[in-house]
Amino acid sequence: MPLINELWEAISRDPSSIEARKLLIEHYIVIGWLEAARDVAKELLPICPDNKDVQNWILSLNKSTEDTKKIPQGLPVILVNRQLEFPNVDNLNLAQTDLREGYVDLQARAKALKNDIDSLRGILQHKKLQQTLDTFIPDLNAILEGRVSTVLRATPPKSARQVARTILDILISDLGDVVRWLRSSVCSKQNGEDIRDGLMKRVQAISAALPSDLEHYGSKALMHVEHEVLRRSYVNEETMYGDAVQDIPRSNFWVSEDGYAWDMEELAQAIRVNNGVMRQPLSKQLFTPNDVSAIVQHPLGRNLAALKLEQEKLSQGVRAKTVDEIETLAKVLLADMTETQVESRYAIDTFLVYIATLPLKEQETLNALRIPATDSHTGQAFDTSIGESIRDAKGNRTCLHKTGDLLQQASKFLRQQKLIL
Repeated sequence: MPLINELWEAISRDPSSIEARKLLIEHYIVIGWLEAARDVAKELLPICPDNKDVQNWILSLNKSTEDTKKIPQGLPVILVNRQLEFPNVDNLNLAQTDLREGYVDLQARAKALKNDIDSLRGILQHKKLQQTLDTFIPDLNAILEGRVSTVLRATPPKSARQVARTILDILISDLGDVVRWLRSSVCSKQNGEDIRDGLMKRVQAISAALPSDLEHYGSKALMHVEHEVLRRSYVNEETMYGDAVQDIPRSNFWVSEDGYAWDMEELAQAIRVNNGVMRQPLSKQLFTPNDVSAIVQHPLGRNLAALKLEQEKLSQGVRAKTVDEIETLAKVLLADMTETQVESRYAIDTFLVYIATLPLKEQETLNALRIPATDSHTGQAFDTSIGESIRDAKGNRTCLHKTGDLLQQASKFLRQQKLIL
């Protein structure tokens, strides 16, 4: 696996790398991943169509995969020299013999196990243990009578949270392998920054391959690897309750953009005590919108998000409190005549933090909603949405007073059009 990862890294850096792809094909063939080797060979053929090695690989791998498709369904794989080999037409008789002998052995084991259970039931006096042993009898009888299919049961699917945790654990394990590989003797000269750069490239490659709704798992995995493997230092060495940061369990661990490490259980409780205000308990600064989104998406912080409305209703407008917040922000922006405009900047940050707590559908409504408003000074029509205008103001791409003018008209429009829920 380290060699495969190294080759894929080389290919991602230089997609036209012929030698890396050829070495990857050879490695896949050696370990028996013929379909993967064939796919890489097909990708390589357009790059070097006249290469005889690639042409020979295509022919031999296509033949190997066609032979594999001829295997009759229901036949087992045969263990040969500790490697799994699929039987083709030539050794079909051998496969059938192996299947018969294996089933006879399975029946013998089932019979012996049933006899052992009968003996144990006579010795045990505990009724619950006897009942537990009795649950195995129907399956053993089915094997003895040739009804193997009744023993094979589909397992129930895992919960969505378990699946998500499994995905995260896989990514963390992969990034941990990358760190160990970068620290190996081959790459021993690399320092901490080089290792983190390598991790970032790996995360970017993984995130690009994941669906959009799973991309955030890459950054989450990087956060945990930095904590558990790289032993990153944080602004705080202890949690709010005085526990060491290193002792925070993975399920509770989270890092904010300002470099503080948190126990999410403690942080969620602190925010609830503060009436839901998304203010950092240690530095007393407001969390960034990205941090707020991460907090309300965390299993321990979901109850901190604004109350959810039905999606159909959200598509029709926004809640009354949101309109009040828009109107409040507009008043601050229009009234602030100071040179530094600190109050306006603070009001914008506060509003963006509030928006980050809203359900995604309502956020999309604010980002897409364009209202029939005009500049009160020039008479020119505004060609921007509520969300775009606020982000432009924060990024100094537009005048704060102009943004306040738009937001003031937006709040009136929302109330008049009955777009408030």
